[in-house]
Amino acid sequence: MQGTPPDDDLSRIQDLELRAEQLKTLIEGARAPRPLIIEFSGLPKSGKTSLISVLQLFLKRNGIKAEVYTERASISPIKKKGHLEFNVWVSCASLEGMLEALFKDIDVFILDRGIFDALVWNEWLKMTGKITAEEAGEVEKFFSMTRWTDLVDLVFVFRCDPATSIEREHAGQLTTKRGTIMEETTLAQLDECIHETKIKNGGKFKKVLTMDTTGTETKQTATRVAAATLDTLNAFLDETICVVPVSAVSTELPSSGLVSDRHAIEGFLKAIETDKKFLLRSKAEKDANFLQPIPCAVMEYDGKILLLKRKKRGHPLHDTYAVWAGGHVSSSDDGTDILLNALRREISEELFIKEAFDLDPTPIALVRTQEDERASLHIGVVYRVTLRSQHVALAMNQKEFRETRGSSMSGRLIELDKIPEYYRDMGDWSQFIVDYLWPDQAPAKPQGTLFEE
Repeated sequence: MQGTPPDDDLSRIQDLELRAEQLKTLIEGARAPRPLIIEFSGLPKSGKTSLISVLQLFLKRNGIKAEVYTERASISPIKKKGHLEFNVWVSCASLEGMLEALFKDIDVFILDRGIFDALVWNEWLKMTGKITAEEAGEVEKFFSMTRWTDLVDLVFVFRCDPATSIEREHAGQLTTKRGTIMEETTLAQLDECIHETKIKNGGKFKKVLTMDTTGTETKQTATRVAAATLDTLNAFLDETICVVPVSAVSTELPSSGLVSDRHAIEGFLKAIETDKKFLLRSKAEKDANFLQPIPCAVMEYDGKILLLKRKKRGHPLHDTYAVWAGGHVSSSDDGTDILLNALRREISEELFIKEAFDLDPTPIALVRTQEDERASLHIGVVYRVTLRSQHVALAMNQKEFRETRGSSMSGRLIELDKIPEYYRDMGDWSQFIVDYLWPDQAPAKPQGTLFEE
């Protein structure tokens, strides 16, 4: 039948569509805090624009909401191409589009030239003497900030040899004259700058995939692009988190309550250090053979504590008060002091502050609840955190920490004698922490909620 793909192509397409259908179900239940962000970068005429179009249509036809942010070079009011002002304007416009996308009701945001591309052109401007090394360093420092690179989940970098680029440029055109960029020397320079950018800054991005399209058909490359996109989207929606085998924990932990015994705490930390694994969260939440460490920060300043109230429907702690902030340990937090890495990230994501606090690296307790089977798999590792200044404390007080998808968390600094007003509406972990740190402020409770071995 005319228009029917060959059997091999059809099989690959059907496999991709099946995976997309499964991801659509995951999207509906995951409540992702923002869309997945993909950047397409690379040499002119390497097939980038065609592949973006193919990917967008594939996602759309399979029920995944995708938006393409077209590169801004063609609409820039600055006509001095090849100058610092032009590159900065185009790059900032791309950054603006990416930041706006965080608040949109879409599943995937596709950026045609973005942060990685900005760094490539910055290298080229330096290489060709259009900017000084000092200027290039300042521009690079801004666009390679972790705040921006952490938002880009996948970068596709496309390249092809200069002769192929030029051949594609003139196919179907009525001129053989070369443009300022579309000539062999400049294309070779850009290719070298892509390589240099990958070496210097590629590690700051979560994933960078380079694809050479010189002798490759569009459909073949598109299949690889779609597969990589689905892989990344799956990992984005179902994150890989740190778990500890129950069998690796030498000290028996209570089914519910707080443990402040140093031996028990250090035993759990040792198990994390020596036996930690990383599982998909969907699997970890159902496997009773593993415990999930949750680093928790109790935020304090001048005799007050930060009281939080989560407002996220479907969240186990929705509409309850908490005296802690924190969350799961991601595979991205791995390294020295994995719990502290995760806690600093969570404080930044939840409370919008970075390095404006002093974190005692020694946890004071472990907490656990048996509200349900899922909850019993989580072990809170409690740390005390002190805000550094009055200005930071004031910024935390009466604050609405609004996330990008409608959910939020409110916070306020309260005096310790105000705790009883909120205690009954706190979650179990918060009540256990209050019982331990400020027992005079906790209403009388049945014995057995506090464990000090």
